[in-house]
Amino acid sequence: MRIASIELAAWRNYSSQRLDMVSSPTILVGENGQGKTNFVEAIVYAALGRSHRTWSDATLVRAGDDQAIVRMKALSGSRSLNVDIAITASGSNTIRVNGNPTKRRELARMLPLVIFAPEDMSLVRGEPEFRRTFIDEVLSETMNGAAADQAEFERVLRQRNTLLKTLSAKPGAAESGTLDTWTETFIDVATRIIVTRRKAAAALAPTFSAHYAAIAGGENRGSIRLVETVGEDIADAQVAGALREKFHVKRRDEIDRGTTLVGPHRDDLLIDVNGLNARTHSSQGEAWSCALSLRLAMVDVVTEFSTVGDPVVILDDVFSELDEGRRNRLAEHLDHIEHLIVTAADESTIPARMLGDRHRVTGGTIDA
Repeated sequence: MRIASIELAAWRNYSSQRLDMVSSPTILVGENGQGKTNFVEAIVYAALGRSHRTWSDATLVRAGDDQAIVRMKALSGSRSLNVDIAITASGSNTIRVNGNPTKRRELARMLPLVIFAPEDMSLVRGEPEFRRTFIDEVLSETMNGAAADQAEFERVLRQRNTLLKTLSAKPGAAESGTLDTWTETFIDVATRIIVTRRKAAAALAPTFSAHYAAIAGGENRGSIRLVETVGEDIADAQVAGALREKFHVKRRDEIDRGTTLVGPHRDDLLIDVNGLNARTHSSQGEAWSCALSLRLAMVDVVTEFSTVGDPVVILDDVFSELDEGRRNRLAEHLDHIEHLIVTAADESTIPARMLGDRHRVTGGTIDA
C-alpha cells in the first residue's frame, strides 16, 4: 500500500497543505519545530484513527480554529481508499472512508501503517504498559475482533476494580457476590487477550531477532518473550482455569488492595540484548536498535496477515540516533518497503543510498 496524497486544514501548525507522493521513499527535511512530525502524525491519524503522540484530539486543531480536516488517498493495486476526517476542538469527530461513516477501530485493518518515532524508546526503557500497548497495536492491525476485545477488556477491568474498591472500603458488603460475576466475565475476555498476545509474540520473536542482528551487526543478539502473571508454562486451553485458581487464592488480597492483581494488564514483553534485560542493561544505540527492530518486526507480521496490502512505514527522525554503520545497515534493510516515509532534521544523517522525493518543511509549509 502507498499514500498517494494528503491534504490538511487547520491541523497543528498547518493552515492549509497538500502533498502528492509519487515515489518511495518520501523524505521530509526541516529543522526541529517546523512541522515534520505534525505532518506524519496526520498520516498516522488517517490510517489508525488516533495520534501516536497524544490522547487529546483537541490539541490537533490549529490554535484559533474550531475544526481540523485531514483527507488522505491510499492505493493498493487497483484498490483506492479515500479517508476524510473532521476533528473538532470540542465535540464529536467524523470519519468517512470512500464516503461511508467508519469507526476509529476499523481503520487500522483498512490502512495498515507502522510508525517508528523517538517516543518508541519507551518500548525498551519504559514501563510494561508501553510494551503491552505495542502488542495490542500489532493485533489491532492483524486480527479481526482484536480491537473490540481490547476495548471490552478495559471496560471489564475498570468495572471489576471499581467493585473491589467498594469492597475494600466496606468489608463484607453485599457486592461480594457480584464480584464472582465480574470475575468470570473478566476471565472470559482476559483469556482471549492472553491467547492472542501469545500468537502475536510468537510471530514477532524470530523476525525481531533477525532485524536486531541486521541493524546492530557483528555478534549482537536480541530476543523477546512474554512474561505473564497467569504463568508462562500454562497451555492456552488451561489459561481460564489457571486464572480462576489465582483469583480464588488472591481474593482477600485483591479486596484489601482494591485492585485486580492477575491478568494481561500486568503482563510484560521482556526484551533481551546479548542475554541481558534491555530495559536496564542497554546502551542508547542498543535500545534504539531494539525499538527499531520491534517496529520492523511489526511490519513483517502486519505484511504477513494483512489482506489489504503491505503497510506504509514511517521513520520519524530515526537516523539521528544511530552511528553511520547502523544507518547504512538500516537503509539497506528497508529496500523492500513499498512506501517508506522518512523525516530528518539534518539531511546529512540520511544514508546516501536512500534516494527518493525530498521535500523541505518550514513553518508549517511543505515545499511540494
